[in-house]
Amino acid sequence: MGNRSFREDGSIRKRLINSLDTKGESLQKVDRIRENVFKVTSNKRKYMVKGFSSTNKLEAQKLLTKKLKENGFHQTYRFIKSLPDFNYDGMTYSWIEYLNPSRDKFSYREAENRSKGLFLLQQFHQTTRSFYKSIPASKYNQLRKWQERLKLFKSNAGIVRGYVSSRYVDNWIEWGERALKGMEKFEDDLYKEPNCIIHGDVAHHNFFNSSGGKLNIIDFDLIHQAPPIIDFIQYSNRIMPYVKDASELFSYPQLKAYKNNPAFLYALLFPADIYREWNRLEREDLYSSNEYMHSIWKLTVDQYAQRMNLYKDIYKRIN
Repeated sequence: MGNRSFREDGSIRKRLINSLDTKGESLQKVDRIRENVFKVTSNKRKYMVKGFSSTNKLEAQKLLTKKLKENGFHQTYRFIKSLPDFNYDGMTYSWIEYLNPSRDKFSYREAENRSKGLFLLQQFHQTTRSFYKSIPASKYNQLRKWQERLKLFKSNAGIVRGYVSSRYVDNWIEWGERALKGMEKFEDDLYKEPNCIIHGDVAHHNFFNSSGGKLNIIDFDLIHQAPPIIDFIQYSNRIMPYVKDASELFSYPQLKAYKNNPAFLYALLFPADIYREWNRLEREDLYSSNEYMHSIWKLTVDQYAQRMNLYKDIYKRIN
């Protein structure tokens, strides 16, 4: 929905106008960022407006961001209490503080960014540890989540083999099975730390450089109660395409703490990104997207040798 179609949708536009009117502001412009997320410009300032599938999820995020601010963590946005939420098309929309973006976008390609992201994530965990029980978020089971992901990838493997040699597909599956077997054996080691609120989706786009050089963490749709190790497993998986070996991976203090944890090491062998992207390709029928097909090909084939070397390096540390 671009500006034109948004203007044509009188129902939601009227809700935005009515909300702004409560603060004596008028609607100037609406830009769609992604599905159910909009940048709204009034005659006085900019806002983000986001739709939530349930009021419970919205209220949990409001409480989380409020508690974060109260406990001294300011590297995120706040919800705007002075503007009323509204319902539209089965979703509840809420107003969020607009963070002015920096010209420097966050990316895992740069070692400095990888380090900054880990430090911020660690601060997030340390802050939420004191109040995580007050946040209505479910507990997280990493093993079960990944068992389901691998099962789905196996069901899609016939389609994947139409684009990628069976040798690659079989090896990706073999490493996933090895990882899950080890994680199941040492699962207790995943839950030795005290719980906190984990972010649950540490993709690069959920780290945001705002003007002034401040790194923020945003979008809390997948928060859970769990130990910090769960986020750090996912973070490690995200940065693997950009690190040369296990020594570099464990050069980061936040990850070094787990270098002797067998459950963590086995989890690093799980090709979560490979499975995630191929499963998404099938689920969203993205085969006609040349850009997406190229990116997933690079991940699966072009980066195969580098990832296999990294996996073997990590596996040596277990045995």
